[in-house]
Amino acid sequence: GEELRLMTVRSEGQFNTVVYEDHDLYRGIDRRDVVLMHPDDVAARGLADDQPVVVSSTTGQMRDVRIRSFADIKPGNVLMYYPEANVLVPRTTDPKSKTPAFKGVAVTVTSDVPAVVTA
Repeated sequence: GEELRLMTVRSEGQFNTVVYEDHDLYRGIDRRDVVLMHPDDVAARGLADDQPVVVSSTTGQMRDVRIRSFADIKPGNVLMYYPEANVLVPRTTDPKSKTPAFKGVAVTVTSDVPAVVTA
């Protein structure tokens, strides 16, 4: 599929100690195993809200992630929660900031339903 830019974010109730609640008041999200996508990106991929998907990068993969349409993000970008999405973030660091690219990871989002194989 076409690549999207992943940005990892904290939820409203998440603190530096990684103590957090499942509900994100700011975004109206009730779970953390989600990928927030612009509705146009959801439709362009033939996907739907609450559909299980696979989010993949060159570093890792997350399965059974649920789609949440989120109009407050620009098309071509997706949001996922930290630290859950860290498996997708490359371990390399930016030469100047010396930090990983938590706001700019190339990912693909595809259906998590396996293709039916017929004999």
